[in-house]
Amino acid sequence: MKVCTVRGIHIGEGKPKVCLPIVGKNEKEIIQQFQSFQGLPYDVIELRIDFYQEIRNSSSLKSVLQKLRSMTDLPILLTYRSSREGGQMQLSDEEYQTFVKQACESQCIDLIDIELMSGNALVFQLVEIAHQNDIKVVMSNHDFDKTPCFSDMMNRLEQMEILGADICKLAVMPITYKDVITLLNMTLEMSHKLERPIVTMAMGKIGVISRITGELTGSSMTFASAGKISAPGQMNVIDMQVLLEAIHHD
Repeated sequence: MKVCTVRGIHIGEGKPKVCLPIVGKNEKEIIQQFQSFQGLPYDVIELRIDFYQEIRNSSSLKSVLQKLRSMTDLPILLTYRSSREGGQMQLSDEEYQTFVKQACESQCIDLIDIELMSGNALVFQLVEIAHQNDIKVVMSNHDFDKTPCFSDMMNRLEQMEILGADICKLAVMPITYKDVITLLNMTLEMSHKLERPIVTMAMGKIGVISRITGELTGSSMTFASAGKISAPGQMNVIDMQVLLEAIHHD
């Protein structure tokens, strides 16, 4: 498995990198949430821009990205999560492409989330836009209803790599503990098979173990919380770091 290095953070090496999401509805909330992270142990900021009410306003979008960038040297992952994959809103394909172009050209972010299920043609265009601006792509797929079978999960991660992902991310909803074990086994196998770092998680209460075992299975990043969560099953960042350090081995 290769390493994706962003601002000196080596995703895919050592302990899983901890990402904290910001879910503010406006610029004030976004800045306040980021400021509340001060002193917390984390590696990457995720701005969940689908919560942002002015996402379609290009000047407002640029302003909030510039302000956040000016306040931190840590990597910023910008994520628009569509409503079909658990997000707060749904952009049209044209709006999605415009948003990605504006965000990448701002040069205020380091990584951008692109949803695999947006369709191959659109995904290819979005990846091109990101890479032309030296922005890394976290390609993602979220299933809030179930845990797909082993082969389906493998195929989705393989498709992400084929389409140009720099990091391949898969989140699923387990119904039973067997689903969690299936995800962990699949992650271990794919971490050796793919040439890109992968990020996997089983959401919800019974999937919590998947968020802390990445160093064992090959999942390179995990998402924690510092108050408001962006997905079911996220742990408090301090508790997360304690457990990651307990599992860590040199």
